Amino acid sequence: MPKRRIVALLAGLLLALNVVLAVAQSSSGFPLTFASKLLGPNMVRAEIVWKSGNVLHDYLLDSGRIRTVTASSITLAEKDGKIVTVPVSPTARVTLNGAAVPLASLRRGGRATTIRDGNLPADTVEASTR
Repeated sequence: MPKRRIVALLAGLLLALNVVLAVAQSSSGFPLTFASKLLGPNMVRAEIVWKSGNVLHDYLLDSGRIRTVTASSITLAEKDGKIVTVPVSPTARVTLNGAAVPLASLRRGGRATTIRDGNLPADTVEASTR
């Protein structure tokens, strides 16, 4: 199964979980849905292990302030002080404030979240200027 399809399915799964938890929220009294709380703006990094058929995927999410951007990587300063350099695939989907852009458009000081499958380069980079 192509990586982009797996990422899309993962996003759909998280959205579905979010909807289910939102419906349950009215009776549970939780201030935020579980998925939003874990993967929201306070996330530093996450690892999601997901099985699709007989294939096991180990998705790594990193989030932080952009320190540097090269043609093939992005370096982030995460909220806990860890500096991480994430390789980025030349075919990665890169967005800035929701619009598709080249990786080189990202600037120091912006925020970014990367998604990669194990040791592969990130295939998704979502950034904002805020």
